[in-house]
Amino acid sequence: MSTPHTFAAEEYLPRDTADVVRTVRNSRGRARNLTVRGGEPIDDGLSLPDPRTVVSLRKMNAVLDINLGRHTVRVQAGAKLSDIDRRLGAHGLGLPIIGDHRDITAGGFASVGGVSTASHKYGMFIDQIVDLEYVDTDGRIGTCGRDHHTERFHRILGAGGRAGIITALTLDVRDIDKDHTWLTTDADRFLDFDSFVEHAYAEIARPGNAALQVGRWVDTAPLKVSRPVGTGHVQLGTVRFGQWSSLYPTTPTRSLRARREVGTKTRKSLGVIASAAGGRAGAPVRNAAAGALMFAPKVLTLRDAEYLADTVVSSSERGPAYRVAIFAPLSTYTSVFYRLHDLFAGHRERTGCFTVISAMTYGVRSKYLREEAQARGLAVEDHGLITFTCRLRPSALPSELLRDIVTGIDEICASEHALRYDSAD
Repeated sequence: MSTPHTFAAEEYLPRDTADVVRTVRNSRGRARNLTVRGGEPIDDGLSLPDPRTVVSLRKMNAVLDINLGRHTVRVQAGAKLSDIDRRLGAHGLGLPIIGDHRDITAGGFASVGGVSTASHKYGMFIDQIVDLEYVDTDGRIGTCGRDHHTERFHRILGAGGRAGIITALTLDVRDIDKDHTWLTTDADRFLDFDSFVEHAYAEIARPGNAALQVGRWVDTAPLKVSRPVGTGHVQLGTVRFGQWSSLYPTTPTRSLRARREVGTKTRKSLGVIASAAGGRAGAPVRNAAAGALMFAPKVLTLRDAEYLADTVVSSSERGPAYRVAIFAPLSTYTSVFYRLHDLFAGHRERTGCFTVISAMTYGVRSKYLREEAQARGLAVEDHGLITFTCRLRPSALPSELLRDIVTGIDEICASEHALRYDSAD
């Protein structure tokens, strides 16, 4: 996993469903070698050898219909959520669930489930889908939805493209003016991990009228730096810090609006600097950008808040890292959080495979997840999403150690009745 590779892949750029059908039928016998991509590829430095045929839906990006009466929007699968939401904004509407990156597509988000910092109110992106059109592995067009072919509907949603290629979707929308809906941030900061987890659980279990919520924790390994004379090293201490942010509706004053403008420009500047800071030398800059995100602005618009992470997190988390996301039932949420943290911290202490261990968490009240739990014979309850991002050292992660980590995560999920969230698109 440590060495990036570039492999020539045959890429198809269909413009409509008929093009997708032809592509799949021409690839018969190789259907399992088809990779579906919603937008532009993202290079995270961990690309694996993969000579598959790539079906990129980035040219299938049209907003087909906005139904004001039914409060729905019909889009092609390659349409970016940010573009859809802007089109809806002209009609006083908006998507309930938006990913934290502007390049996320409707089809890609649907294929992995889709969560956001508003999931404690509106569930997952899957929960907003009324119906969809797809092409199966034999090149046949089909439709399914909440009220027809429901078994097929649930099989395709969240399947990562393995059960069929989603080509169009109808989504629920809500009445909202995101550019003029203002939020104020209620932030709590922690130097102690136990206090952070306990506070996160309390906020997820009882979110009140919070429009958005998110908790972040950062835990760095000791930093070794060369002495000025060039002999030996000096070891600096660790940094352990967390913040929980709940964002509530507010009416801003003139001074708060001005602070919002300054904060927006600062975050954009950090994003630009962090994006340009590559390699090991740029790590301190990227880390500083990630740290700046911990201090959420006091007031901002809903649209600002939905994309707060776009210019900072996406650039600061660039580079080799191991990432995992878990839906933890509220009844086992704290136990899952502690066990995952102990797993990664233990491997870092024993092998030095990780440097920065960071976590993000928020609540998820999803009908889809409750039905998934019921189908597996688990207790039907709400969940908290826990995402860990562990930055790798330059030597990266040996395959045998990776297997140990994956086995440990699977054991935690099985014993705590938690579900893994495969967010790869």
